Amino acid sequence: MTTHDKAISSLQNPVVKKLRALSSKKYRDEDGIFMVEGARHVNDALDNDWQPDVIAYSIRAVHDDAAKKALATARAARVMVLEVTDDILSSITGRDNNQPILATFKQRRPDIAMVKDGLWLALEGIRDPGNLGTIIRTADAAGANGVMLIGSTCDFFAPETIRATMGSFARMPVVAATEQAFTAWRKTYAGKVIGTHLHANSIDYRDTPAKLPLLLLMGSESNGLSPALTAACDTLVKIPMAGGTESLNLAVSTGIMLYEIARGTLPK
Repeated sequence: MTTHDKAISSLQNPVVKKLRALSSKKYRDEDGIFMVEGARHVNDALDNDWQPDVIAYSIRAVHDDAAKKALATARAARVMVLEVTDDILSSITGRDNNQPILATFKQRRPDIAMVKDGLWLALEGIRDPGNLGTIIRTADAAGANGVMLIGSTCDFFAPETIRATMGSFARMPVVAATEQAFTAWRKTYAGKVIGTHLHANSIDYRDTPAKLPLLLLMGSESNGLSPALTAACDTLVKIPMAGGTESLNLAVSTGIMLYEIARGTLPK
């Protein structure tokens, strides 16, 4: 600990209570912040200019080079740095097997108007935070420019989502839009919209036109694309399946689609 860090050992400390409350979407939205666990992912956020709010660490962090880098960056920026016990870290995260460092950052909520060029992924009605985090990570790996969430979805800033992105949250802009906002934006979008659908007129996904700009639109596992968003598509595609399987996990099907579209553009 440096002389500028604040040592906390009580679960009743107001800052600790504030950090614990971030497990609730209500408090994340009220404070406009979210939590990131682990030195590597904290550094991902710092390196991509996310604005830090608080950093908390246990004594284990002083033996971790990545954690020491994050702490040095935070101290240089005069961010509140707290040395806490491992029990407090467990209380904040709700997990026993904790990383020795975590941080909170200011939320970013980019506007739908930024969705213009390149390859974008849109997800309608996704409700599983683990799936969302995995999809964001896959979109990052496939070279997508960002992700759009349409309608009622799980929270991008939920700890489970951020954890599942494995650091990709820091690089991938995530835009949220209502169905009405999406429909209005669609009228101004210069690219093509491709949606996955088991419609009779859907074509094989391997015949997907991949000219950019392009928006890939995926529906929820339970309901698929709504009629309004289906109508917004230029092309409908499907992934053929053998055997008795009727559907794929959304993260799996999205990965298949993204990599098919990105075929030939990724480094070998």
